Amino acid sequence: MIQYLIKTVLIIGATFIITMPAAGQNLIQIRYNAPLNDREAGIKKDLEANPAIDDIAAMINETFNLANQVIIIFGGEDGPLFDTDTNEILIPYYFIDEITDRFKKDNYSQTGVRVEDAAMDALMHTLFHEIGHALISMFSIPVLGKHEDAVDGLADLLLIEYFENGQEIVVSAADLFDLESRDTDPLEEADFWDEHSLDVQRYYTALCHVYGSAPDQYKELPGLLGFSDERADNCIEDYETLSDNWHRLLEPYMKKQPNRTP
Repeated sequence: MIQYLIKTVLIIGATFIITMPAAGQNLIQIRYNAPLNDREAGIKKDLEANPAIDDIAAMINETFNLANQVIIIFGGEDGPLFDTDTNEILIPYYFIDEITDRFKKDNYSQTGVRVEDAAMDALMHTLFHEIGHALISMFSIPVLGKHEDAVDGLADLLLIEYFENGQEIVVSAADLFDLESRDTDPLEEADFWDEHSLDVQRYYTALCHVYGSAPDQYKELPGLLGFSDERADNCIEDYETLSDNWHRLLEPYMKKQPNRTP
């Protein structure tokens, strides 16, 4: 995992500085279903107390002119997924429990990042992945290539460009892909025809985006990942293309864009 290899002085977590939109414009809403047991009750309590969840909703509400209300629902049995029929993003409590346990199992705190922070980072990436599905559906945005890869890239972009220390959030999410890739060996045919890319591919792609977005800050990353010089250069070009193309597609539906260096 890359957190074992690189350390930064950045604070892990999300800080999104905004001015709240006017009343009636908050089309992203958060709902917490009743927990089924004490463990879920603890997860619900932690989520309600974590400002990152409200920051996500605030960021979407301030940045996008949504056509319809989207409700993020924690709890239940289904998910993580975006339901196109109801415009709901479903995140079961057990999913958060699973990713927390996966980080604990690998002693992730030894990286210097608390397990709870890493799990929240991975949850944020998952939420933006599903928000990507919602935006594509809501605005009929064309997608060339694999739909799941497209929203992975959009999740990376929104975290990196709209959240303080967004690269570090993506690093934690990438590390979860790495951990999950270890749980699927040996690979089966279904892993190759699945709508998602392989977890190990998602790991390298996310970290390629991290490096490409800030090559000076993460100059050691390509070497740690074993990238050739050519691949490292391509990561910079790939991220510029990712950012430019997504902003071009989303611009008609955006209230504001981040301050970006040309």
